[in-house]
Amino acid sequence: MSKFTTLSLASAALAFAALPAQAEKDQGWYVAGFVGAGFPGDAELTGVQNPVAGAPGTAGAPARIATDFDSDATFGLALGYDTPWEFFGIFNPRLELEYSRIEADVSGGSFNSGSQPFSGDVSIDFFLINNYSDIIWDDNQTVIPFVGGGLGVATVDANILYAGGGSPTPNFVATGDDSGLAGTVAGGLTWLTGTQWEIYGEARYYQIRDLEFERRFIGGGANLFNASVEDDFDGSSLTIGARYNF
Repeated sequence: MSKFTTLSLASAALAFAALPAQAEKDQGWYVAGFVGAGFPGDAELTGVQNPVAGAPGTAGAPARIATDFDSDATFGLALGYDTPWEFFGIFNPRLELEYSRIEADVSGGSFNSGSQPFSGDVSIDFFLINNYSDIIWDDNQTVIPFVGGGLGVATVDANILYAGGGSPTPNFVATGDDSGLAGTVAGGLTWLTGTQWEIYGEARYYQIRDLEFERRFIGGGANLFNASVEDDFDGSSLTIGARYNF
C-alpha cells in the first residue's frame, strides 16, 4: 500500500469521526493562524531527455535530479467550525478551510548520480479542507489533544538550479509550477485560556502527488528544453498557532 493511499484512508477515517452522534457541546465559528518550521522531504525528479535543437543532452537518456531541501518557514490561516457533534463519547469534530505555505531553499543534490553544485528554492501553497477531532473526556480539561487530517490541492513553484556537464556554475534548471492532489495527517495539543482565544501546537505530515517540471538548459543566457521530470513531494512541519472563537 502506497504512502498516499495510507494517508487518504487515514483522512477518510478521521472524516468519519465527524458524523453526528449526540450534541453535547456548543457549536461555533473560529479563525486561526499559525507559524512554524517546515521540513520538506528529499525529491527525486525523473524523466527521459528529449532535448530541442541547440540544447545539450542525449535523446532517450535518463534525467534524474535528486534534490535536498533546507528546513524553512511555514505559515497558514484557516476558517473553522466547531461542530456540536460527538463521536464515541470523546471525539468532538471541527471542520476547516485552510490556506498555508511552505518555502524552502535547495541545500544540495545530484544529476544522474553525479556530483554538482545546487542552489535555488521551492514554494508550496496548500488549499485544504481539514477535519480535526478534539479529544475531550472531562468538562474541566484545559489541555485538549486533537488528531485530524486534510485533503485538497497544493501548488508547487520550483526553481532548482545546478551545474551540469562539468560546469562550475548553474547551467541547468528544473523549473515550473504544477498542482497536485494533497493530503495531510496531523495531531497536536490545544490550551484553553479561559477566553475566546485558544493556543495550540501541531505536528503534520503532508504528501503531494504527481508533480511535473521542466529541465531546461540555461547556460550562456539560453533557455532550451531538455526533459520533463516528475515526482511526488512530501514533508512535515511543526507549528504553533492561535484560534479566536466567535
